[in-house]
Amino acid sequence: MQDAETEFTVFEEWDLTSSPHHQPGSKPQNISATEIFSTDATPRTPSRLFFGRKVQSSSRHLVDKHDLKKRPYISTTSMDAELALLSANLALAGPGRMFFDPFVGTGGFLVSAAEFGALTFGSDIDGRSFRGKGKGIERGVGANFGRYGLEHGLGDCIISDLTNTPLRLSPVGRSKSGRWLDGILCDPPYGIREGLKVLGTRTNKVEAGKTGVHMIDGVPAHTREGYIAPKRPYSFSQMLDDILDFAARTLVDDGRLAFWMPTANEEDQEIGIPANLHLQLMHCCIQPFNKWSRRLLVYRRRGTAEIENSASMNGNGQTRQPKTSASTADELNPFRKRYFEGFRPSESAS
Repeated sequence: MQDAETEFTVFEEWDLTSSPHHQPGSKPQNISATEIFSTDATPRTPSRLFFGRKVQSSSRHLVDKHDLKKRPYISTTSMDAELALLSANLALAGPGRMFFDPFVGTGGFLVSAAEFGALTFGSDIDGRSFRGKGKGIERGVGANFGRYGLEHGLGDCIISDLTNTPLRLSPVGRSKSGRWLDGILCDPPYGIREGLKVLGTRTNKVEAGKTGVHMIDGVPAHTREGYIAPKRPYSFSQMLDDILDFAARTLVDDGRLAFWMPTANEEDQEIGIPANLHLQLMHCCIQPFNKWSRRLLVYRRRGTAEIENSASMNGNGQTRQPKTSASTADELNPFRKRYFEGFRPSESAS
């Protein structure tokens, strides 16, 4: 029957010692198992039969389809296609859902979410990453969407970071108003090649009477030709807190946050999994390397009733790391320091 609404399948379970498909020299071609006989004329039959309804087909073909070698726009930090698809799948990307990547880069996560039917948006602190080095978004991230015929799945990309986002954020509390995202996918920077940065200045360069505006020679800096927004050092632990806080303020109930974070393999150097009262950890998948690993963490946005029944809130409901007065890249990013030290055991563990 063609185009049937329901398909059924029969699975056979065989004992390998009696299976006609596992006998030396046997090459059965399209022959029913019950038609195969042993030398003593004893019929060979499967030990069990399973009859069931087909509920879903594998999406394995997407791994080859999205192979980075076939993609027109990538960088050295582009996420492996299979892992990006896995992340989007665990985050429940699908038709009618809106997904966002706050570290969009070359758009690998957006393409994966769009492949499953989601409408996607992204942001990055460096607009050149998604604009194709000044050639325009249609030559950057947009080229990847065009490669797969997914142009309808790309909303837009903007320049911003989590601490300076123009996106609407809902007050963390009981209200559902203001929360609009169904999913957040990202691979935050680890700060290895250079220290983590966010938009801002190290010192106060705002002139009196011009609160909130960076001035150079009496002129608003952002109006000058060739202006590049200044950046300041950023704490790794603060970044993790900000990601969870951003998710708590933007995700709808049952929305998903999926992001990758690095950690050392040694217990005494392992970086703990961040927590937020408004988010429930659903999955923790580990990809091991040599002396370090990275985790794919998937959270679900809790509903109001769940939160009210949870433990008492700390302030506005966040579980935050204490603020630090550190200023160097290594002080602000313990993983970066341990990475360059070769993950040597700490003195307390010796």
